[in-house]
Amino acid sequence: MVNAVYDHVVAIVIVGLMFVGAVVVMPTMSFVNLQVIDQQQLRNTALNVFNTILLDTGQPINWGSIRDFTTNDLRVKRFGLAGAEESTLYVLDPDKVQRLVNGNPLGEMTYARVKQLLGLQGYGFSLKIIPPFIVTFSSNDISVVGNTLSYRAEVSYLDGRPIPNAQIYSTVVYSKGNDYFNISQSGPSQTNALGMCSGTVTLGVTSPDYYMVTLRVTVADVATLIVTSGQTFDNKIARINIVYDTVVLTSWKDPPDFNEPPNMNVWILDIVAFDSEGTLWYLFEGPSSGNEGNRFNSGDGLFERWSKIFHGLHDSDPVIMIFNFWAIDEQGHGRSQVLVTVAYPNLLGSSVFEYGGYANVASSAVRIQRSVQISGMTFTAELWLWKESP
Repeated sequence: MVNAVYDHVVAIVIVGLMFVGAVVVMPTMSFVNLQVIDQQQLRNTALNVFNTILLDTGQPINWGSIRDFTTNDLRVKRFGLAGAEESTLYVLDPDKVQRLVNGNPLGEMTYARVKQLLGLQGYGFSLKIIPPFIVTFSSNDISVVGNTLSYRAEVSYLDGRPIPNAQIYSTVVYSKGNDYFNISQSGPSQTNALGMCSGTVTLGVTSPDYYMVTLRVTVADVATLIVTSGQTFDNKIARINIVYDTVVLTSWKDPPDFNEPPNMNVWILDIVAFDSEGTLWYLFEGPSSGNEGNRFNSGDGLFERWSKIFHGLHDSDPVIMIFNFWAIDEQGHGRSQVLVTVAYPNLLGSSVFEYGGYANVASSAVRIQRSVQISGMTFTAELWLWKESP
């Protein structure tokens, strides 16, 4: 009899423990399952958004190339960065990507407007365009003795590991005096096991007054371009902008402030374009400084200083633009000045392009990456997506 009672007590205790365990464990399991499902749904949403950004041309299909584009232009009915004339997937239109640059003088699409066009109410996102590798190269890495320019550079992966056997081609733009302007090229040079490379370029003149060096670095057929100057160069003449086939020069500030140099009459003598394959071609060879059609004023006046259409420019995928200026200040002093700039500032080159918001809780965000092409160069596009707090 005692044994039977004891058995019943033990059974009741075991059943009670099982019940308590189920009460505690089941909500925990359900919470974990809900988290997994929620994260998978977020990833699916991120994938759909990413495909829209990278594969959709938007509407109109050439919205980034609208010449009279205004900030948050209401003519844009659908958002997408894909090139309208491309048959290959994941080729982005640089004009459209440029509309995401904060402070674009020719008009931009704000983060709030893009979220609206993508239907991302309740979500936040960040879009990054990252170079394929890092090239360490600055003015401290350049020296000129006589007519020989020497340089050194270092190439590494994004995590800092050196890249051996990278091919480096160099282009030097230089001037001397009031009327000498030239371009010299050499290469390839090759990085060693430590990712280091040294090279030389023979110039057409000794001791140039001004020079700028562009390195085209190729790793396994993936190329990037790096520009640096041999001298400190503070460009106050104009900001270079490209909208499809049109080159537009704008002032740095509108209206210009009193810290800018005195008004200068500036003539454009030469414009040279440089593509991702290292090919150079003259867009414009101006006559003497007496041609009023190529003159603009860099001081007070219209925000847009000068513009000209170069048919076929967009299809040629320019990466670097080289301008040879002749400037005369209000005291009548003349000087030659060369400006080399990335064709799409803040986008192409070695810097990271970033657009959008910032996740409050990184663990709740998902990340997706994809290789894309812009102007013939390969980049990594990275999307972060997260749910925003109500």
